[in-house]
Amino acid sequence: MLFNLAQSYVDAINKGAVPSIESSWTYICKNECLKATQQAYENFERSFYEDFQEKVPMEENELKELYSICRKQALSFFAKTAVGDVREEFLNSLKSKM
Repeated sequence: MLFNLAQSYVDAINKGAVPSIESSWTYICKNECLKATQQAYENFERSFYEDFQEKVPMEENELKELYSICRKQALSFFAKTAVGDVREEFLNSLKSKM
């Protein structure tokens, strides 16, 4: 995150512009939230698939419970890794994907 912030400052200075702290921070937050969303969803898919393969056949309530557990784990991962004011937007995206 720090590297990305420094890089955005250097890029702005090299282009003759004055670095904007607010826009740089927003960019970093969006980038980190995007990575957190992608990783959380990948974790969800992998965990769900692996557990599903181990437990097939299963009852509908067992499937719902498995989904619920995997979803909670993914949301917990996202909460730990996402930063900034744009978290809610990305959290909603992750929830709708799952």
